Amino acid sequence: MLTAPVAARADSTMGQLVYSFTWSSNQQVTARDSANPAVAYGAPNVNGADPIQSNGISHYVGTLSDKGTMTVQVLQQQPDGALVVMISEQGENIRRAPPAECVVYANTNVLCDPNKTVYTEEYTLLRFLGRPFVDAKADPNYHWVIQQNSGGLDVHGDYVVSSNNNGRMQISEARSIRSAGGGSLTTDVQSKIGYDATQSVPTSVNEYTQQRHDNGVAGTTTTLYQTTLNLVSNSVAKP
Repeated sequence: MLTAPVAARADSTMGQLVYSFTWSSNQQVTARDSANPAVAYGAPNVNGADPIQSNGISHYVGTLSDKGTMTVQVLQQQPDGALVVMISEQGENIRRAPPAECVVYANTNVLCDPNKTVYTEEYTLLRFLGRPFVDAKADPNYHWVIQQNSGGLDVHGDYVVSSNNNGRMQISEARSIRSAGGGSLTTDVQSKIGYDATQSVPTSVNEYTQQRHDNGVAGTTTTLYQTTLNLVSNSVAKP
């Protein structure tokens, strides 16, 4: 996910996409105040054994979830093929964001207005909206790879079309994001994508993401995200 200033808003639109979504987050934190054991607590037992020694580690678990709709207004297609869009999210509970302008590219890059809120599940949809998302130069088995090093991140995406029924495709994605030169933050993504190649739009997405932040002796944070998207309506003209 990248953020940067985007092109000026278009004067006209090419149509609108509406998706239903569900989103959930499960976070587990293992925190340690010190690399050394904490002070012993409790009195010796009746047999004279030492007091209990604490390891200073605490565990925390938290969950969030929401569902609702996302609306994408397709504004224009740039000379380089990128689409300029406005995306907004209307969750029933906590996930609500006003329209934000973004530019989406065929290589899954996304640039959004840095002054607007764009949720992770919105980025999930945005990265599949670029044209053409399915690589026309893919091998005969419809397999292609996107490898990028941008913004201090190494991104590797592996894509396979498992079925194609007159342009109605099922695509699997295995995506990994690593800090360039190593680092403590790792993200692994597994997605199943329904895609209409005749319209150049995803019709469904089921994404499972595991993100791990390693703080060394201070502890670790592991967050699991589950996102589903389903196309509800499409008024965008065929490309």
